[in-house]
Amino acid sequence: MTIKGNRPRASRTMMVSTVAVLSSLVLAGCGGASGEKKGPAAGKEGSTKIDENPQPVEKLEKGGTLQLSVGGLGPDFNRFSANGNTVDLSTINGPMNNASLWESEADGKPVPKKDYLLDAKSEVKGGKQVITYTLNPKATRNDGTPIDWKTLKNQAEVFSGKNKDYALVTTAGYEDIEKVERGKDDRQAIVTMKKEFYPWEDLFTGLMHPAINTPDIFNKGFAKPRPEWMAGPFKLEKYDSSAKIISMVPNEKWWGNKPLLDKVIFRAMESQATIPAFKNGELDAVGIATFSRYQQASGTPNSEERRGQRLSTIGMVFNAKADSPVKDLKVRKAIWQATDPAPLREVRFKGLNWDETRPGSWMSMPFSPYYEDNLPVKFSREDASKTLEEAGWKKGSDGIFAKDGKKLTVSLTTFGDDTTGAAQAQTYQKQLKEAGIDLKIDNKASSQFQETIAKRQYEIVFLSYTVGSDPTSVPKQYYHSKGENLSGTGTPEIDKMIDGAKPTDDAKERAKAANAAEKKAMEQYGMLPLFNGPTIGLYRKGLANFGPSLYKTRDWTKVGFEKGSTHK
Repeated sequence: MTIKGNRPRASRTMMVSTVAVLSSLVLAGCGGASGEKKGPAAGKEGSTKIDENPQPVEKLEKGGTLQLSVGGLGPDFNRFSANGNTVDLSTINGPMNNASLWESEADGKPVPKKDYLLDAKSEVKGGKQVITYTLNPKATRNDGTPIDWKTLKNQAEVFSGKNKDYALVTTAGYEDIEKVERGKDDRQAIVTMKKEFYPWEDLFTGLMHPAINTPDIFNKGFAKPRPEWMAGPFKLEKYDSSAKIISMVPNEKWWGNKPLLDKVIFRAMESQATIPAFKNGELDAVGIATFSRYQQASGTPNSEERRGQRLSTIGMVFNAKADSPVKDLKVRKAIWQATDPAPLREVRFKGLNWDETRPGSWMSMPFSPYYEDNLPVKFSREDASKTLEEAGWKKGSDGIFAKDGKKLTVSLTTFGDDTTGAAQAQTYQKQLKEAGIDLKIDNKASSQFQETIAKRQYEIVFLSYTVGSDPTSVPKQYYHSKGENLSGTGTPEIDKMIDGAKPTDDAKERAKAANAAEKKAMEQYGMLPLFNGPTIGLYRKGLANFGPSLYKTRDWTKVGFEKGSTHK
């Protein structure tokens, strides 16, 4: 997991991260009787605890260095591209590149981000939805470029999907924009929609510099950070690709509240290195959401535990485009049927005083009123065998299915060196063997995560996706054939369901359509949800306004240390 600079928003763009990187925190772990539970009912109460040591800034010191870790830095630093859409990159952008029209309250409600947006309203005029944005006249990029109506116009054009050469995460909402015009002045933008789009607050949740206006710049122009195109309370001080360190200091060009901290440092580290680093004072927060890590780190002097609900879904993505048996829908279906989440959950959460029922959706948390269990099959080795036999596979004397002289062998790609992650992979390997499926484990370094996912160099991979509070646009990103869709399982029928969803300001109706699309998409067996889990971490004692806070957007100007606390 990674320490997120901004909490998952109520937005359409969900970020992906590796499951095995348990060194930091998402801000956001044996065969036998299955014990599988039915998916949670909609509206089931979840953990709503805020555990960030909230303190007024008057009680905090001015100064200090906050030291954090991520799983990797780069190789693509464009947070808007499909290749850069990771939790790690979102994390490091939080302090120094926070340009957005919206931020979220703890319950996921979007509110204007006053440093950038003074007012916004949506109305229907002449049968068309018109959205008027009044921007903060002080909002400016580090290179002096004003954040004005031209920023929104360029972003709408790039994200529209008209130019297929852009490596976009999703076009949801932007493809419905007819035009962006100047309002009463340069700091007012008037957006006219071709058709109504809701929730309209999903538009411009991040703001891109207008200089990013060609596929070449968008796709290839971010081999290193571009601080001149950023805006935020901190600025880039140094990026050392060899040492895998990025540091930030207060930005003298920032027009909002001044930050308390003197410096923020992110280090790319393998999981096993983070706990010793925390104990030695080289990190100020560390994830301990597995039993082995909990045991290693608990009791560290000058630290305190903080925990809350992890706002993400962990599961497996199957690459239907891989040169492997997983490209066969019947094989994917059989693997789903052969997957018992209970032992995997037991490995992940052992010793953490955490229990949950299995999620049946990637789009909503089980405690959300919009949640539905959309899984098409349940765990059954018998059903898995029937599915394979119907597809022409026969079990050999060694207990492994085979077809045309080839064994049913598939590969699971994992990342990092965390012992719990390794145990989980081995448990799954044993589980599939009992179902007659040979699973190989391909372990890679955490630093290889972004490149591996971007190039689709996997057959099956454990991934974690952040979960927002509104599922409306998630099917477009996950399941549409032209979306990010890491499983490659889109179909014309699913695309039609997603594209044909009726725009409405009724959130319940939108969620109903989103769930219907996910139910249909899951019949392609591309993305299998397994669990949500907690976020548990040790934090340097006295670190304030930092920790589990549900959907609340982190205000980096308020992060600091209590007076008298021990820190760098």
